[in-house]
Formats: sequence, C-alpha cells, structure tokens
Amino acid sequence: MRSICWLLAGVAGLPAAAVAQVGASGAEQTPGTVPPAGAAAASPDPVSAPAPTLAAQPTPRTAPPPASEEDEEEGAPDIVVTGSRRQPGAVIGDIPPEQQLSPADIRSYGVGSVTELLAELTPQTTSGRGAGGGPVILLNGRRISGFQEIRDLPTEAIARVDILPEEVALKYGYRADQRVVNFVLRRRFRAVTAELNGRAATEGGREQGGAEADIVRIRRDDRINLHLEYNRAGALSEAERDIRQPPATAAIAGNVVGAGALGPGLGNVAGVPASAASAAPAIGDFAATPNTTDQGAYRTLLASSRNVAANGTYATTIFGNVAASLNATVDHTRTVADRGLATLSLQLPVGNPFSPFSQPVTVSRAFDGIGPLTQVVDTTNLHLGSTLNGDKGRWRWSVTGSVDRADSDTVTQAGLDGAAFQARLLAGDATANPYAPLSSGLSLGRLPDNVGRSRSTTAGLDALASGPVFALPAGDANTSIRIGASTSDFSSRSTRGGVASPPGDVARDIGNMQVNLDLPIASRSADVLAGIGNLSLNGNLAADHLSDFGTLWTIGYGVNWSPIDAVRVIASVTDQDEAPSAQQLGNPLVTTPGVRVFDYVRGTTATVTTITGGNRGLVADNRHALKLGLNLTPWKQKDISFRADFTRQSTDDPIAAFPAATAAIAQAFPGRFQRDAADNLLQIDSRPINFARSEQSQIRYGVNVSFRLKSQLQRQIEAYRAGTGPNPFEGLRPPGGWRGGADGNGGAAGARPGGGAGAGAGAGGGDRPRGGFGGGGRFGGGGGQAGGRLQFALYHTWHLTDRVTIADGGPVLNLLEGDAIGSAGGQPRHELEGQAGYVNNGLGARLSVNFQSATRVAGGTAAAPQTLNFGSLATANLRLFADLGGRLDWVKAHPWMRGTRVTVQVDNLFNTRQRVTDQTGQVPIGFQPDYLDPLGRTVRVVLRKLFF
Repeated sequence: MRSICWLLAGVAGLPAAAVAQVGASGAEQTPGTVPPAGAAAASPDPVSAPAPTLAAQPTPRTAPPPASEEDEEEGAPDIVVTGSRRQPGAVIGDIPPEQQLSPADIRSYGVGSVTELLAELTPQTTSGRGAGGGPVILLNGRRISGFQEIRDLPTEAIARVDILPEEVALKYGYRADQRVVNFVLRRRFRAVTAELNGRAATEGGREQGGAEADIVRIRRDDRINLHLEYNRAGALSEAERDIRQPPATAAIAGNVVGAGALGPGLGNVAGVPASAASAAPAIGDFAATPNTTDQGAYRTLLASSRNVAANGTYATTIFGNVAASLNATVDHTRTVADRGLATLSLQLPVGNPFSPFSQPVTVSRAFDGIGPLTQVVDTTNLHLGSTLNGDKGRWRWSVTGSVDRADSDTVTQAGLDGAAFQARLLAGDATANPYAPLSSGLSLGRLPDNVGRSRSTTAGLDALASGPVFALPAGDANTSIRIGASTSDFSSRSTRGGVASPPGDVARDIGNMQVNLDLPIASRSADVLAGIGNLSLNGNLAADHLSDFGTLWTIGYGVNWSPIDAVRVIASVTDQDEAPSAQQLGNPLVTTPGVRVFDYVRGTTATVTTITGGNRGLVADNRHALKLGLNLTPWKQKDISFRADFTRQSTDDPIAAFPAATAAIAQAFPGRFQRDAADNLLQIDSRPINFARSEQSQIRYGVNVSFRLKSQLQRQIEAYRAGTGPNPFEGLRPPGGWRGGADGNGGAAGARPGGGAGAGAGAGGGDRPRGGFGGGGRFGGGGGQAGGRLQFALYHTWHLTDRVTIADGGPVLNLLEGDAIGSAGGQPRHELEGQAGYVNNGLGARLSVNFQSATRVAGGTAAAPQTLNFGSLATANLRLFADLGGRLDWVKAHPWMRGTRVTVQVDNLFNTRQRVTDQTGQVPIGFQPDYLDPLGRTVRVVLRKLFF
C-alpha cells in the first residue's frame, strides 16, 4: 500500500504532502487515486529532508521520529524543518547562506547543468575582493578535488544550492577572496541525458552547433557521472560585418609609392596596370587612383573552433565511512584565425627594366594566391583529481589531490620572403617582374612560421581538518587547519623568424599551511550576552613557501555579528602576498601580426605586430583588503533578501596585462613600443608588467525576491479532493507499465519509489531514473507538485575609487576620471545586473539585463590631446523554455514528451553595441561596433531529452 502511494507521487507529480497523507491514512488506494483532504502527514526523516518546496509546506508539524533505513529507501516527502538542527549537506560554521535555492528555484533558470547554473548566478556570486576569480565550489558541504567533479551534473540532480560570503571559504582552507557556492545533491537520482544545440547570429555568419551526452547515477554516497561533449563554431570574417577597412597601400593589383609625385597627373601613389603582369609598363600606363583590396574577407573577427571533451567521476564509500571520489577530464580545442593576406614591399631602383620612374619607388603588393595568413592554436588539458572526506568524532577531515597537464601549440604564418627576389631587382634582372602573379614567375619563398609551444604540469596534495578545540561560554571555539604541497613544471619554446628564443622553463615547489580560528563571544541560544545577539571573532594565518619566491604570508581577521535573526553584519581585513603564476613568468613568446589597436599618441588606429608571453622580471604583489558586509532577511515567511558589501583594496606591485597605448603608458614603458621614422606604431610588446600600486573601493548591493506560484496540477488536485473536478491522473500510465511488487502491491517495473532523505520532490531513486526536468515526478514533469516561481534580482556596483600608479614617482591614473589601462576604456562608475524569471506548469521565461555607465579616456599628450568617449551600454538576454513533461495533458496525448525540454535563447535581444567616438564625434576604425561585439544578437535553440 505504501509503495503504491509513493509511486503515485513519482508518476504524476502528486504533492509530497498529499502522498504522506495517503501513507498515514491506511486507506487502500488504486493507481491515480488522490488522497483525502483530512489525512495526516508522515515524514520518515526530518533531519535529512531537503529545503522545502511549495507543495511540501502545510501548517508546520512536530517532526516524527527518524526513519528506518527501509523508510529512507522507500522515499520521503519534502517537509518543513523547524528548530536549530542543521540541514543535510550544510557548510560548517555559524554563517548561514545569504541565499538558498530549492529545486523549484533552480527550475526557474531554465538551464541544464551545474556549469550553466553557476553562470546564471554570477550576480549573486561575484566578489569585490581579490583578483576577481570564481567562487569556491563545495559539494554537500565538503571539499572536492575540482569543479570538474560536478560541472556536468544535470540541474535535476540538485536538491539545494547555498550561496555564502567569502568568510566561509576560510573554514575550508581557502583564502577569503572568493564567495562560496555549496551544491547539495539528491540522495537518489538516475538519468541518461542527451542534448543538441545550435546557435546563429541574426546578422549572419558564425554558425555554431554542439552535442552532449551524460550518464548520471546517484545513490546516497555512490555517484557515477560520464559526460561527452562536442562543439564547433564557424569563423566570422570582417566581410560579414560592417567593418570599415583602414587605408592601406598594399593591394592585390599592386601600387607604386614614391617620395613625391611620380609623374604627370600622378601623385606619390599610383595604381599598377593589369598589363604590367606580363610586360614592363610605361609611366602613362599607371593609374592616378591607387588600387585597393578589401581584406575583410581574409581577416576573422572570430576564429573557427572545434572542441571535444570527456569528463568522468566515480564516488563511493571506502573503509566503511570514508567518502572517496575520482575524477578524470580530457579537453581538446583547436582554433583557426585568418590574419589577412601576405603583403610585401619591394624596392625598385631607378633604371630597373620594370621602372619607368625617375626616382626610387616601392612596389606594395598583397598576395591572394596562397590564401590568408593563419594562426592555429591547439590546446589540450588533462585533469585527474581525487578526494577523501571523513569524520572523526566532531571533527571533519578531507584530503584532496590533483594532477593537471596543459599543452598549447600556436603556429602563426609569417608571410612571404622577398629577400632573394629583392636582390634580383637591385641587380637589374630583366626576368624579375615585380608585378607578376605568384603563379607565373614571381619566385617568393615562405617565411618560417612563428611557433610557440608550452607545457604545464602541476600536482598537488593537501589535507584539511576542522572541528572544536575548546569550549567557551557562548559555544565551541572551532578551527580549520590545512597543510599542503604542490609541484609545478612549466616549459615553453618559441621560434620567431626562424630564430629560437631562450626557453621559458619555470619549476616551482610550494609548501603551505593555513590556520583559521572562530571564537564565539555572544550567543542568544546559550544566553551569553544575549542582548547583543550572536557575535563571533575570526582570525586566520597562512604561509606559502615557494621555491622561487620564498615565503609569502596571508594574515586576516574579522567579526560576524547577528543582532537579530534578520540581520547579519560581517567585517574582515586581509593582508595577502601573491606570486606571479608560472604562465605569467614563462609563457612562450608569440608574435601575432595584423592586430589593430588605437594609438592614443597619434589619435589613429594602427595595424601592429603584438608580442605576448611571459615576463621573468615580475615580482610578487601584496594585497590589503577591507570588507564590510550586511545581509538582511526581514521576513521569515517571504523569500526576500538584501545584501550590501563595501570593499576597499590596495595592492603594491600589482601584476597586470600590458595596458593600452596611451601617452602616459608610452612614456613609462618606452621599450615596449616600436615606431618607424614617421612615428607610426609598428609593434607592441604586450607581456605582463608590475605597476607600482593600485587602489580600488566599491559598494555593491542587491536584492533577491522569489514568489511561489500554484501550479495547474495543484489546482486540479484541490478540485478533485473537493469533489468539483476529475482525477487529473486518469489515463496516465507509468513508464514500463505496472507489475506486482514483492509485497503484492503495485510498483513500477524495476523501480522503487524515490524521494527519500536529501531528495526534493520527485527526486530520482530506486533502480530507475527519477525526477525528470526540474525534479518533477516520474513523468519528468517540470515540478508541478512543487508549484512555480516568480523571481527578481537586482544588483548595483558603485565604484568609488580606481587608481593605478604606473611606477614609483610616476603618474597616477584615475580609471574613473579619464584614464585607462585596457582597450575597453576606463572603469565604468556604475554597473547594474538585473534578472527576472518565471516558471509554472512546465513553461518558463528568464530575462537578464546588464548595464554599465559611460567612460572617457584622455590618452594623448598635453600638446595633442586625444580623447575617446565610450558610451554607456545596456544588453538584455531572454530565455524561453518548455518542460514538455510538466504538462499532464501533453504527456497523455504524446508520451514521448516525458523528459523533454525545448529552449530558445536570444542573447543581446536588442542587438545593442557600445558606441565609441573621438573628440570630433567620429568612430575610430579600431572601435567600430562590430569589432567590439562581432556577433551581436544571437539565437540559440536547445533540445534536451532525459531518457529513463
């Protein structure tokens, strides 16, 4: 009887509370029966139940005794947990989540994997501290070897997501410069997922497509996940966008350039006649109008790419109570970019048989016979990680280890070698026709390719133990102790112009330790200084000994104060040393021709050769950060939260990518720029540098609001229970049909009802997959039993200061007031991120909006000021999705819809691009809108199917 009741919940999305009533009533039910309204609820495991969903929130009840193992296996409903007992999978410590997402909340994002969900949570997980890295990722409140372990899990496998402040990272052995995201999985889940996707720009070009396949099985602490993925994207050329080409004398037909007028009716540039390809031309044959070649078809805005990836994770329990996991990942990507046609300038002396001019001239040509010059980049990444997690009394411990290997090969074609042919021209060779095509006698060799290769191998092992060390009146003093070691080897080789550069080998061994201590001072529950609420102090110390940089220290302290349940204030101070990475030190030198940059000194867009790679001269930086944070949850019964953070950060010797070519930068780093006699910019050495000092401060605040909506299925159940409507489950048949169970009760073939401890409504379970999209029932229904959601989020970042001192005694750049260190302008003073989402009855929509204020860059000299105005920019993304299995009427008519989701996503909905103008109101060539955002508006269609 009980098995049938739980099966009904899975098959048709019956509210979990209603199913619990069936189990308690003792009344025999048949498939498709809805329980009586007055039945009492049963709850097998109040401690392990996940965060409540809408359908699982009747009037709060007293929690019954813990369930037996068999009860847990048979399944349990979502229930409300009251009191101070911890949620399953919660993080350690006394800092609660600033935001918590239930399965219904997760459904409202309309995404299919942990990676996609984390991207949608960027406004909530962004930190104003540190170097701006991503959040720390935990699984079920414990450490993992790397994000690869869970990145490909389907969102249907998630029971809860906790978003926590940076201070929680300290308790897990990380630095306090990243926020923390804790993913709590369902206790039982099984599915095979396939996905096909395609994406195209509405302006044409850059077609993209991909396919993914996943196998997932979760059964308590046992977990298997296999993921395969293939993606490809076509190239997008400048000719496919409205790109205005800069003036150039090199053309396929050729031009002749002299120091002055070349002859009667000619200027200093004349077009070569077509007849010159086979015979020496006369001066009257040359055209006064120079020949031109639009190289847009030979230059890519976006390179073509192909990617294949495989990821596998196996987790189980060993030695009785130790959770172990093993993860392996391989990822390979190839990109091919076109850098324009090869060009050549040949010097033609007076008296040469092919020169009718009275002065030396230069023949400037572009060659299409060999196709565009290309840059091919191949990258391969391998990862192997393992984690052990266990408990010893009241202490938790974990050991994580990983090995990573990254190989990168970059091959850039350098063009044609005209040295031998130039010698023939200077010698007056009558057979050396500089106007001839390559296919008929113009013997030009190929310059050797520029090649850069790098290989990085890193291995690390660390151990963490956390638990109480002594008792205080307000509670236990808790500590986290981490020790670790790692070794890395980075090697690079590069060849430029056939000449090998010195190798860039960097070997580094690191030994590190970190200690964190939390001291409770006041506690309402312990009635210690209860008048001031809950108060705790924190201190942390970390040391990293690097074989090539010595010992680097991190010291921090803070306070966590909650005067009342609805208010929490966190303040912290951190002083941290950070060494440059092996890549920043030893990356291979890569030469890339044909790169367009804005030259602030001359106020023009220049086509230059850039040099990228490592810089052995980098030194470690020192970062001092202050954070004041406020979190408000003013209404217990409403899902509304407010967060505000003030951060101030100053860094000595900050490491940065080489900045834009402003006059101040050119004066501070003259050796990084190469110009010709006419002061035209030819080359930029873009390897990273140390500035003297940087200072930033900002206020970031935002609000998250979520409203629960009653689904159509819930209304149908209520109507049926009231005797005013039909049975909504009539005519439904569970997958695989019915068969008698071991106890004589009906059950799904090969399945045991799911939804037990740690699982949300409709969680996967038994030996067959459960959950469907959004954690719905056995029909994969979009979570009708948990209702829908209407969500809003809005975050505002207000940058108060952002200054950079280029060098000791040098100028101070104010990035908020006319200076810049990047090519995208200064720092916008205001940034807004908004989100709105709706999901109900299997249909959903989500809108994301981003805005940044305008900036101005005055990058010229005092004698020749050059100002660029970067306009404000607002973009919107829209996602529409349909969980077809979430509608019972659709599933009745079309059973194949079960477990199927169709998504249509429009990025840059209004096709907006930033507008950049100079002081005359003109758009510089290098800042044309299609350069800044080549794709514009794109439409992506995803078909996703969950197989059972």
